[in-house]
Amino acid sequence: METLALRIEHKPPEPSDEPSPTGHVWIERGESRAILLTPTEIDPAKRYPLITVLHGAGRQDEMLVKACRDEPENRDALFLVPRSKLGTWDLIASPERPDLDFLEYAYDLIYRRYPVDAGRQALLGYSDGASYALSVGLSNPHLFRAVMGWAAGFIALDSTFNLDDARKPAVLLEYGTHDEIFPFERVAVPMRENLRKAGYTVEFRVDQGGKHWPSADFLPEALDWFFSEPWEARS
Repeated sequence: METLALRIEHKPPEPSDEPSPTGHVWIERGESRAILLTPTEIDPAKRYPLITVLHGAGRQDEMLVKACRDEPENRDALFLVPRSKLGTWDLIASPERPDLDFLEYAYDLIYRRYPVDAGRQALLGYSDGASYALSVGLSNPHLFRAVMGWAAGFIALDSTFNLDDARKPAVLLEYGTHDEIFPFERVAVPMRENLRKAGYTVEFRVDQGGKHWPSADFLPEALDWFFSEPWEARS
């Protein structure tokens, strides 16, 4: 893959005579698609956090839409649930970058139509989606303040990434102690230690007896963590 960089900058919404759609909003380009979940009403004077939720291998995006359906009202935030073009994300499944290109398109569209809080954008992912969230989030610290992942297996950073110069998103990771795909001592513990050695703040949580399938508590508890943080405004 050429680069993991998202070649987009945050921008304020464009003036419009028509209100932007709310609820379940489809975003599509070619074979790529996502659903943006919004509060019932959007106040143009406010700025809304934007959480992107990434599925694992097998594309469980519809399941994640259902899991997140009440969160826009509960959190007063926007939730984007994209679907990988192939069976999993392009970093794993393709030498090209159809998913990253689509994310650029989706973010640009969202920024132009909705008042997004530039200082409160985050990625949340499961399994392959957690690895993708870490790789994309840490490679694009100008966009993301936090990354939350269940059972992340690896991190790949952009080839132009300079760890010393970058802002460092906060990281929340959770793993099951009986994960049959990513053994806890061989994957989870080294992931935590390597991130901390690199200077990242890591909230590390353990699901005792848990396997690779996420616990029902992961999503609400990860969101509780993100929304309880007093993120400082970014310049």
